[in-house]
Amino acid sequence: MAIHIYSGKNNIESKLNDSIVQSIPFRIHADCDAPVSQFFQPYVKLEENLLKGSFRGYPLKGKKLDIPGGYVGVVLHESIRPNNEKDERKFYVINKFNEVVYWNWDKTPSKNDSFIQALDWIDIAEALHSPITEE
Repeated sequence: MAIHIYSGKNNIESKLNDSIVQSIPFRIHADCDAPVSQFFQPYVKLEENLLKGSFRGYPLKGKKLDIPGGYVGVVLHESIRPNNEKDERKFYVINKFNEVVYWNWDKTPSKNDSFIQALDWIDIAEALHSPITEE
């Protein structure tokens, strides 16, 4: 199966309109826009460098994370998903972002979380694969 990612200059140059990209610890079975700024964002509180909120009564703790320098996060959209795994898949870049809010269920996000470890791995991989220069 081949995966193709297409982008247009207009898509890459744009940013999310003052929206915040959220990584939440659950799945919502919907494929539509959500009024996050109306129903979620006003109830998020910042306490001691930690974001606190809730979803349907369950407590959430979050942390704002920057995408490592030299990288950019992208939002992809797949208009038509193929019927089987062997068909090509086509994704389109619809926006980009430089930071994300990572949420956990009622525990503080830490270096033990796989999401944060994945962002840390970028710096580790660069150090491992960069050329060694003699001084």
